This record gives sequence, structure tokens and C-alpha cells, in this order.
Amino acid sequence: MKEEIPLDKLIDLIIIDYDKERIETGIKRQIMVQENKEPDYLPLFLHGKIPEMDRFPSYDRRDQFYDPEKMLYTLLWGCLSIIRGKADNIPCVRVNFGTGFLATVFGLEQQIFPDKMPWLKSHLEIEKIMRMQIEDLEPLENKGLIPQWKQYTDFYREKLKDIPFIKMYLPDTQGVFDLAHLVAGDIIFTEFYDNQDFINHLLFLTSHVYRFSSILMKYYLNEPVDSGYHGEIIMAHAGVRTCEDTTTLLSPQIFEKIYPYFQKSISDFGAFVHFCGNGRHLLQYFLNCPYVKIINFGNPEMFDWDKTINEIANYGKTYYGTVKRKQGEEMKEYFERVLNPLKRKGNLMFAPVLFDNEDTQKALEIWHKIQDKKFS
Repeated sequence: MKEEIPLDKLIDLIIIDYDKERIETGIKRQIMVQENKEPDYLPLFLHGKIPEMDRFPSYDRRDQFYDPEKMLYTLLWGCLSIIRGKADNIPCVRVNFGTGFLATVFGLEQQIFPDKMPWLKSHLEIEKIMRMQIEDLEPLENKGLIPQWKQYTDFYREKLKDIPFIKMYLPDTQGVFDLAHLVAGDIIFTEFYDNQDFINHLLFLTSHVYRFSSILMKYYLNEPVDSGYHGEIIMAHAGVRTCEDTTTLLSPQIFEKIYPYFQKSISDFGAFVHFCGNGRHLLQYFLNCPYVKIINFGNPEMFDWDKTINEIANYGKTYYGTVKRKQGEEMKEYFERVLNPLKRKGNLMFAPVLFDNEDTQKALEIWHKIQDKKFS
């Protein structure tokens, strides 16, 4: 007997709390910020409480990986939290096969765990990569996990047809260099000194897979090439997210060797750039790139907020993400500190750190009042 997954009951909860005007307002504010216009208020991203989860079943990451219904069901709890936050974020879902998703196009396999995201079992040898040609990676739609992604996407599309305000977005495509690191492993770092031809060939291959798989999947989602959704945001003029975690381990001199591949990989789309760690030494490259539209830090505490948001604003980019909250800092003081360096109502889409006992609607009210006073 097939296990009953209460997906339809969760969808009913989402329909009850759906606020069309609220979502439309959030989308409008996000787009205006990204177009360097001033909205009525800078977007604030909040998450409401979902106590019903305690009465519903849950599924681990292995369960989700092998069952599209369990995966979608789990992700929709996050969408309900966004809807109940009644702020400016957008409820979105994706098929989540982990960071190694596009590495499977190269023939690599992932190990699936119940308590953490999938991880690659191995990497390709240098000699095999050097023999590999574009033709070996085509047709992309038949390679690796992409056929399974299409199956899961079809399931999502059918289940979400009654709640089209829940948006679908691309799986984790990483970025052209992060993907190269996944395919080759840590040997890639010494090969910059020992075998630049290998680096160039590998980046040629990963650029092809990143670009054309993104186009293929965006077409399948009926999404424009140069815009889309990611996480909880609309990307008004960016079609892809590029993840540059591994890139932050490179010196500026080495990064200049891969920069042409980075730039070309996002030139068809416009990009939302994310990286963890301290990428301060590479930030100017991202800000100077005309195709980079949105910046997100995985470790914002490593950056001087006042200096960094002014840099981002000077380049006409948008910062999306959080800012570290100081210990014992009251919400009003926190919001004032975040807004203080801004010279205009722009360049920021803010995901604050709130404590469990803090009310989301009170947060929204304070956020708006501070802006009324500062930008009056």
C-alpha cells in the first residue's frame, strides 16, 4: 500500500493564507530596487511560524531525493512560512538534487545521505578530462540527472497548477569554476601552475554545460533567459545564479585567468552571484562585471557593512541577504544600523536576523517607520 503524503492538505493551508496583493507588492518592490528606482519601501524578507508541521509527517533528505512528492511537500513548508511572514519575499521551489547536479552530466555519481545534502563519490582523472569533448556531453537533456530533473519538474508543475503564485526555479547549477572543482577535485588548484592547458580545457567544458543546461532548463520552465526566480526573490534582470564558493580560494592573479570563462558563462543571462567565505579580494571583479546584477554573501559578518553596501550602491548593483545582528541588539537599533549608510532608498533587499520571540508584523512596521523618517 502506497504511503499517503499529505501534500494536498499542505496546499490547502497555503491557499487559505495566500495574499495576492502582498506578493504583488513584494515583487514590485524587488524589481524597483534592481532597476535602481526607489520603491515605497525597501524589500524586507520575513518568515512566519508554521506550528502545523508538528502534526504532519516529515521526510529526510534521502526520502526527498528519490521521491518528487516528498521533495515538493518538504519545500512547500518553506513557502507557507514565507506567505505567513507577510513581507516582500516570494514563495518558490526547485528540484533539489544538490551541488553535484551538473557534475553528473560528466558521468559522476553522488552519494545520497539521510541527514545531509548529496556529495560526489569521486572525481574524474586529468587524462579522461583531456580526452573529453563537447560531443561527449551531448545531448545534455539525456545526461546525468537532467532527465530525472525533467520528471520531477513535470510532477511539480502538475501539483502546483492550482497555486501558480508558487514559482519554480533552476536547480543548483553552481558556477563555471565551482563546477570545474567538483569535476576535477582539489588537483585543480595546483594545475594552475603545472598545466594551464588542462584548466582551459576543463573550463571550456564546464562553461558549455553551465550555459546550455541553464538555457535548456529555463526553456523547460517557460522562464525568460534574462530573468527568473531564485530562493525567495525575483531576479528582474538576471537569469541565473552563479555560485563562487571555490572561486574565493583563488588569488586575484589566478582569478584573472578564469574571469573570461566566468563572464562568458553569465553573459547570455545576467547573474545573481553568491559566495561563502571571505571573497573581499574578488568583490571588485564581480562589481565591475556588467552582467552581475545581484550580490549575496554566505558570510556577511566577514564584510564591513557600511563600506560594502556603499560600494555595491556605487556600482548600481543590488545586495540581497542578511547583515549580522550584534549580541543584545534591539530590533530597531539593528534596522537603523543597516539603513544608516544608505544615501537613498535603493540597492538593498534585506533578510534580517530575527529572534524566535519577535513578531514579524512588528518588524515590518519598524522597518517602514525608520524609512519614513530617514528618507522623508
